[in-house]
Amino acid sequence: MNRWTATLRADRFRRRKGPSRACECLLICLLSFGLLVVEANFPAVQKVRGIGELMLVPVQATVRLVSGGFRGVQGYFREQSSLMRENQELRTRLLLQDVDLQQMSALKSENEELRSLHALNAQLGSNNLTAETLPGNPDPSRHRVTLNKGSRQGAFIGQPVVDSGGVVGQVTRDYLVTSEALLISDANHALNVMFERTGLQAIALGTGRRDHRLLLPFVPAHADVIQGDTVVSSGTGGLFPAGLRVGVVEDVRNSSGEAFLEAFVSPSANLENPRQVLLLRSEPPPPGAEPGPVNGDSPAAAAGS
Repeated sequence: MNRWTATLRADRFRRRKGPSRACECLLICLLSFGLLVVEANFPAVQKVRGIGELMLVPVQATVRLVSGGFRGVQGYFREQSSLMRENQELRTRLLLQDVDLQQMSALKSENEELRSLHALNAQLGSNNLTAETLPGNPDPSRHRVTLNKGSRQGAFIGQPVVDSGGVVGQVTRDYLVTSEALLISDANHALNVMFERTGLQAIALGTGRRDHRLLLPFVPAHADVIQGDTVVSSGTGGLFPAGLRVGVVEDVRNSSGEAFLEAFVSPSANLENPRQVLLLRSEPPPPGAEPGPVNGDSPAAAAGS
């Protein structure tokens, strides 16, 4: 109790010792008014004020310079940040446009391929079956493709497969909704062909090479075969219709002392990455009458076309 009373008395003493806030405010107002009166009536004070303002000019200029430089630097970095953000947005937009352009290019290419297939289908007969290749090859060493059409849609073993460029191969396995086709470039495939310019017949053998070239062996050495000749299906055997493009002669070789030429043919069809193909709806072969293998290990290497 005594401590509390002593603290209260000390607070009252401090309040009585200093002036009140109202007194302080009144004193400041009177001092300001007095300075205004002195400045108005004594020119010397005005001169002192002018000298003071003149001395403050460099300080004000320095402050303005520093403030302007700070604002300039701040604006520069803000502008740089805005430009970087805008640049990133433009890069993203350009990337999206590039993706759209690639998709448009792929769609255009696919549309042109479908138009060519449609024209070929109209030329060969409208009952043919259009199919697409499925991704994946279980054995990359074999030139085979999987198609999205099977026996339910009308695919059968031995059925010719062509695209807008020419002969692709033939069906070797037919499942319910898919099928497998052997390309003419496979080492186990053979195709009866003829040279369009001269009518000379030959057999085109698959080489199994990555460039998908075909080999035409046992061409008579006296035959008129030159580079650039077009090779088409001969129609012999009744599997492939006659006149389908097979490829173009790329090279002709004749070893000295031999009676035959070897012609290498570059396929006209897209064998590297076939997408849209046409399954020709010829009459399926009788049960058990599958095409004979070339090397004895493929049930569908074409012995005749």
